[in-house]
Amino acid sequence: MSDHTVRAYDAEVDQLRLLVLRMGGLVCDQVTQARNALRERNDELAQLVIRREADVNRMDTDGEEMAFQIIARRQPLASDLRTVLSLMKSLTDLERCGDEAKKIAKTARKLIVDEVDRVPEFGRAVDRMSELAVRILKGVLEALDGFDAEKAIRMANEDRHINWEYKQALRLIHEYLGKDPSRIEHAAEVVLVLKALERVGDHAKNIAKYVVFLVQGRDVRHVKAKALASELERAKPAGPES
Repeated sequence: MSDHTVRAYDAEVDQLRLLVLRMGGLVCDQVTQARNALRERNDELAQLVIRREADVNRMDTDGEEMAFQIIARRQPLASDLRTVLSLMKSLTDLERCGDEAKKIAKTARKLIVDEVDRVPEFGRAVDRMSELAVRILKGVLEALDGFDAEKAIRMANEDRHINWEYKQALRLIHEYLGKDPSRIEHAAEVVLVLKALERVGDHAKNIAKYVVFLVQGRDVRHVKAKALASELERAKPAGPES
């Protein structure tokens, strides 16, 4: 390609990358604010999260259209094509994270309308999972921005902590209901929130694997995060001998 064409292509890909990162920032805020709405029983905040889902969807649509246009006009090959495909796939997972945030906001609204009393133990479990989910998602986006496969693998491996918290929370709810079965409806809503946060972790892990594909050219979608982390550890240079 001519220098002019290369510069134009680079500008288009950079525009797509920035859109993905902006969308990621919005989605992180959506998850955080949905959790805040649930914690504070703030109906206005919950409604804001639900309304902003339209912005997430619009960015997803715009990004896909941008990616299709790049492929059609530039016909990228090798690493260039990997970049466009990885960004396009990241859009899909971010959009699904936005869906999960919307679910949490809807649950918050239901608990507000039904005037359900809080169970502090449930709230603390949701707090731990939401903090983990947002931290991992932000870390993955940083890895995407910096083309950092090692960080992406570390973040993918962090998803195991969310899974552990999810199992612990379900056990806690089961034990609580054994003592107070009257809270079963509230518990059911909390389980929906916990599952939504667990899914955010899964989508963040997917994006981390797209980063590995983008940087290293390896399709690791079906490789366990733990196996990736072990491979990364083996690849590190040995320290000085004592």
